[in-house]
Amino acid sequence: MNPASPHSKRCLIGTLLAALFFASSSMMADIRPLIDAVPELTSKSVSTLNPSPTTEDDPKSKKPQARLFLTNGDTLSGLPKSINEDQNLLFQSDSLHQTADFPMANVLSMNFNSWKPTPANATIARVQLHPRFRENTGDTILGTLKELTPESIKLDTWYGGIITLKRSMVLSLNIISNTSGNYYGPNNINEWNLSDGLDSWLFNNGSLVSQSKGSIGRDMGLRKSAHVSFDASWKSTMRFKVQLYSSDTKSKTPSAYYEVNINRSYAYLRTRGKTKGRGVMGGGGRWKQINVRPKEHAHFDLFINRKIGSITLYINGVQACVLQSQSPDPENLGQGIAFIAEERYPLKIKNITVSPWNGTSLPQPKTTINQDAQPDNTQPLPPHKIILNNGDEVPGTVGKVLDDRMIIETQFTPIHIPINRIKSLSLGNKGEQPIKKGGDIRAWFHGGGHITLKLASFKNNQISGYGQAFGDVTLDLAAFSRIDFHIYDNKANELRNKLRWGGGGGGGGGGGGGGGGGGGGG
Repeated sequence: MNPASPHSKRCLIGTLLAALFFASSSMMADIRPLIDAVPELTSKSVSTLNPSPTTEDDPKSKKPQARLFLTNGDTLSGLPKSINEDQNLLFQSDSLHQTADFPMANVLSMNFNSWKPTPANATIARVQLHPRFRENTGDTILGTLKELTPESIKLDTWYGGIITLKRSMVLSLNIISNTSGNYYGPNNINEWNLSDGLDSWLFNNGSLVSQSKGSIGRDMGLRKSAHVSFDASWKSTMRFKVQLYSSDTKSKTPSAYYEVNINRSYAYLRTRGKTKGRGVMGGGGRWKQINVRPKEHAHFDLFINRKIGSITLYINGVQACVLQSQSPDPENLGQGIAFIAEERYPLKIKNITVSPWNGTSLPQPKTTINQDAQPDNTQPLPPHKIILNNGDEVPGTVGKVLDDRMIIETQFTPIHIPINRIKSLSLGNKGEQPIKKGGDIRAWFHGGGHITLKLASFKNNQISGYGQAFGDVTLDLAAFSRIDFHIYDNKANELRNKLRWGGGGGGGGGGGGGGGGGGGGG
């Protein structure tokens, strides 16, 4: 055969290709173990601190899992195991053949996909601590009230056992009842009605998060006078609506409601419904200028008197304006609440609290804070003032709680008041502000609120740490939707905020709206 013939050339090329194929197969077999050993950490284009819509709907069906977010945008699924002597986080993942260790300086956040449900108690005590310097919202601790003394408040929690709080660091103590007209959440997406399809709002990390225009609402059993509070955060500018006494929370245009329009400078009240002798009407009053102008997130309180059509709006504890309906109390008002977002202005809502109100009492000016965190021992703390659901006030000193009744020492005789009749306790007008410390982390509860700890360790699916208001605690990780690290670092907070709003790369869940300036709440 002629070596130069076309046929011989084709044979030679075929032989070479076959040799290359077998050689490459052998090489791949040799390096496959090395490929398998490489950790899969670069899912930046698809990772997000917001989990999928179904992430938190059925926690019992999931194996406990965390998603770790690093400061360079890398992510990894698994569980935290411990912190070693070199202050590295030891993290175990099915994607790795051995436990990984990451310097704590490189850890941004951790998200969790399962949680321990809140027990269905008749009442829950909600304790809020004074905020840290330049923060809007303090830590929030929930549990069953066991004891209150001049020095401490004792709660029995389902995630950390008995927690004893230093009373001077407590800003407020509210009792949340499971009766109609009371609510604390959100707890899941299934308890809410969506007007524009299932994907218009999501429930992520204890927050309701808008994905497009539309409303999300719920029948709250609103009383004729009610107090509604919530934390909100936004991506660009403050612009949203709240419908109160909605007659149909499945619709963003129900037949009757009070509707509060809020933007960065003004608020406006619109009323719709049937009035006697006038048929269906809809209209509003003047735009009222808002005295408080938050940048990215804020805490809102609305005190509503349905009968006279008056709504007093507080933002971050400061009275922003008073809105008055021109046609109060339409006869077909309902008992629901709805939040309405616009397409161009994404919104997150969390820490929603609904309770009865007496129609007259409004918050007092903010308490005096001892910024050096030195307790004032020169004067005894004043006695408590117990505020009942009907607005009555009982002065006295609270002791132990027995058989769901609060024992109160009054000037004349001890009295026993059922806890479900109590709305809140006034603890005096002085307070002690927690100090920011290096190494503080912030753990966000699934149902809203957060707790700040100086991190000590991870062990057996628990986190241990120290807080100035409650000392050393060990808490079940299943109570939290996420944990943030480097919470006083501006760059870390900017990165978290950017990633949570889908600004590219991984980043963590949507629950931090009310966290305040230094806490990275987003």
